[in-house]
Amino acid sequence: MRLYMKKNILLVCTISILSLLLSGCVVKPLADSLPNVVLIFTDDLGYADLSSYGATEYQTPFLDQMASEGVRFTDFYVSQAICSASRAALLTGSYPTRIGIHGALGPASQHGIHDQEITLAELFKGHNYSTALFGKWHLGSQAQFHPTRHGFDYFYGIPHSNDMWPYHPENPEYWPDLPTYDGEEIVGINTDQSRFTTDFTQRSIGFMEQAVAAEKLFFLYLAHPMPHVPLSVSAEREGVSGAGLYADVIREIDWSVGQVLATLESLGVDDNTLVMFISDNGPWLSYGNHAGSAGPLREGKGTAWEGGVRVPFIARWPDRIPSSSVVTTPAMTSLYKRLIIFTITKMSCMLCGAATGNYIFRTAIELWKANYQVEMVSLEGTTMMSALNLNCMTCLRIFLNSSM
Repeated sequence: MRLYMKKNILLVCTISILSLLLSGCVVKPLADSLPNVVLIFTDDLGYADLSSYGATEYQTPFLDQMASEGVRFTDFYVSQAICSASRAALLTGSYPTRIGIHGALGPASQHGIHDQEITLAELFKGHNYSTALFGKWHLGSQAQFHPTRHGFDYFYGIPHSNDMWPYHPENPEYWPDLPTYDGEEIVGINTDQSRFTTDFTQRSIGFMEQAVAAEKLFFLYLAHPMPHVPLSVSAEREGVSGAGLYADVIREIDWSVGQVLATLESLGVDDNTLVMFISDNGPWLSYGNHAGSAGPLREGKGTAWEGGVRVPFIARWPDRIPSSSVVTTPAMTSLYKRLIIFTITKMSCMLCGAATGNYIFRTAIELWKANYQVEMVSLEGTTMMSALNLNCMTCLRIFLNSSM
């Protein structure tokens, strides 16, 4: 019962935050049904690797289209500038250190995501969504950590980074074979990586078509292994950028975004689907021209400098997110759940006035109180929680870029 209530609270908070943060000053009521959600997550893509974020040697037209039809965040942060930790925060909403996920888990690692953590997939699945992951998992390689045991109905992809295989350029003897999974069955060993982006995109399209045919809402997590080294691009799109292999890889990811958007439109679910595009961290600069660019930001992957943790974030939800929006307020992939109520209150009042904001706030508060028995006092758009650490107020000021 407690787990069910927690999932309901998280769903309300997730949808509320997405609606409030991403819808500018026009907050429309949710439709009779909740939206489909598509989360596109890339690996080691730098802040300045998209033309809407400053890339000049090549163009990313479909991501540019997505930004023009939705919102682009200029100051979006991941919780840590490395693979597993970043993904743990994305899928659980918790800081990775808090749940024991550090750095990049190797194939032999004996730990991974805990059974009691509620992933986004479990959150949506609990509300009758069909859920799928295509691409890279990297939250544990042992059987108990498998994606299908943490909320995903479907999984096709690799369990960890694409360089953790016997063809590693520096220490190949250290790494075992890299398996490709279909569900929990290994269907390939050291698979041709030039097919990764295309195959994961095609699987995503098939999943969306299947879900719509079954009249089910869906959560699609398309986690591209690229542009993490070793770089690979399909024969169909090799050379399309005219700017080298790395640019070709980015162009193919952009092509993938275009395929997803086109599929949503052809299926007639475009207006009821929230699509988000993020990178797990900044570029792996030590790989030279096989790495991306952080643009004006300092350093990249594996560092706490801006170039390591500040990444592109684009979201699109037709008729709900105002087109060509730009958000400069800092935001991130994870916040302590204790900040959710503060965020709902402040953003509600900022975006749609105190009356509407307080209504949304009171709804979330009642759910929160029912589960956690937290005593609190509401004062027209401000909140005092006696059970919460006041240090969270400092975090909130940074997050909202305003004083309380």
